[in-house]
Amino acid sequence: MHRPHSLIPSALGLLSLVSACGLPPGADTETASDGSTATTTDTTSGGPTETTAVDPTTTSTTDTGVTTLDPPTGTTTTTTTTGTSTTMPDCLAECGDGVVECDEACDAGPDNNDIEPGACRTDCTAAGCGDGVVDLLLAEQCDDGNPDDGDGCSATCQVEVGAACGDGVLDLDQGEECDDANADPEDGCGANCQLEPPGDGCGDGLVNAVLDVCDDGNLANGDACNPTCNLANTTSLFVGTQGNLGLKDGIGSDARISGTGGLAVDLTHLYLADAQNNCIRRIDIESAAVETIAGSNTGVSGYADAADGLDARFASVDAIATDGKTLWVSDGMNKLLRAVSLTPPFAVTTVAGDGTTGVADGIGTAATFDDNRGLTYYAGHVYMVDASAAVLRRFDPVTQEVVTLAGLAYENGSADGVGEEARFTSPRDLTSDNSGMLYLADTNGFAIRSFNTVTGHVGTFAGTGSAGYVDGVGTGAAIHRPRGLASDGASLYFGEFGQHTVRQGIFATREVSTNAGQHCDGVTPCPGDYIEGTGVEARFNAPFALAYHYPSKSLFVLDSANRVIRRVE
Repeated sequence: MHRPHSLIPSALGLLSLVSACGLPPGADTETASDGSTATTTDTTSGGPTETTAVDPTTTSTTDTGVTTLDPPTGTTTTTTTTGTSTTMPDCLAECGDGVVECDEACDAGPDNNDIEPGACRTDCTAAGCGDGVVDLLLAEQCDDGNPDDGDGCSATCQVEVGAACGDGVLDLDQGEECDDANADPEDGCGANCQLEPPGDGCGDGLVNAVLDVCDDGNLANGDACNPTCNLANTTSLFVGTQGNLGLKDGIGSDARISGTGGLAVDLTHLYLADAQNNCIRRIDIESAAVETIAGSNTGVSGYADAADGLDARFASVDAIATDGKTLWVSDGMNKLLRAVSLTPPFAVTTVAGDGTTGVADGIGTAATFDDNRGLTYYAGHVYMVDASAAVLRRFDPVTQEVVTLAGLAYENGSADGVGEEARFTSPRDLTSDNSGMLYLADTNGFAIRSFNTVTGHVGTFAGTGSAGYVDGVGTGAAIHRPRGLASDGASLYFGEFGQHTVRQGIFATREVSTNAGQHCDGVTPCPGDYIEGTGVEARFNAPFALAYHYPSKSLFVLDSANRVIRRVE
């Protein structure tokens, strides 16, 4: 809304001289040929006669030689028997002119926006709870754009969870990020079962025994402690044997996997969508015991739902997500979305898609899929990206409805915006930070994109849009081909598939740095390797999928060309 600048007395001149006394008895009035008037008044004291000429459209002059402006539009002039007074208008400001005036809380001129955390809003109000933008620096855990309690995000922008919080059972479907069986704050898991941000005091060389994993006295990455002090960047083998492709259940290095696929995690287990083996594996995080729970245990592909998971058939499973009770699976070659019950015997059902190629929205079998890749669960919905159609979609497990949220099918590109205004190049994975923000790996767009589930806005979290490799802040960082994504609530972790590293992007600052592995400055071909180590001393070979497990403070990495799952602690 355009509003005029506020008016101040210095801008109006000597307004007190605008007022005029009422005519005394006996005054004479003369009219000039130009329409102006002159009034002649005799004084009672016999003093000199005063004559005043008044132009009705411009100024008033007296024999003092002083010129005054007419009152501005919007002023109120009141005439009484004793004189005339002028009332100035209320202070008005022009939001967007870069000048903080009147009741404006801020005004950044052309930088005002309703998208970025901490920005001055387009109505010149300050960023804050209820504006639909999650601002971590203001200690917001969520922001659903309203001041209401009881809708999952409180009036103070804190996540609301179910009554089971504090029972020691992780209820992802109730909005919990953690559950340490108490309601105590400052122990890593808050009273509302949300992860408490790490990194407070990080870099001072003092390890907080509760919140920190390490502190090496600096905020650099790629060494023995990451910049949020919750990973020591040390790798170890978790499952499989380097270079050995296979399908075999077992413990740790005795097990065999194919190498590509997706990862998901709950309180006690890591789940692997074993793509080339066409099955779902469950891995006990404490013991590293691997068990096939759905699909063929011999790697046979096909299509079949079944009450017993091992009787079901998949064809190239690529992505999975879980709410702790159900595992949703993208069945790539079958063009379907499947559900695996996490209660034995792990029944498998088809929940959406008809097996044909397309991106039609609809309920259940009325929906179609083309190239579903990443899946993530947030607040009762499953979100997914289609790499070929370049769109972001959402599935409702209750109604089984599939809707497209952002991008325009098969209109590949790179553009921020809302809904069909946004463009993706080739999104391959996504994750949630449990605040209402999703993050997407736009692999061939060489960027990490963001999606606000409240406003529907697609943004660019990091990357220039051109292939490269430079650590930096936001679009000042160069990204090569990001693939797997994971979140610890405060940071995003992503694998650089063609540069063989694991990188970290801090949500609050958008600072991107390298945790582990050695890159080739964005140049290809870039050879991968296998070396266990700390930070940049470690080596990966095409990291494909990631998952963060809070109870063990571990980042799991599916190291695809090495045919193993690695652990970063």
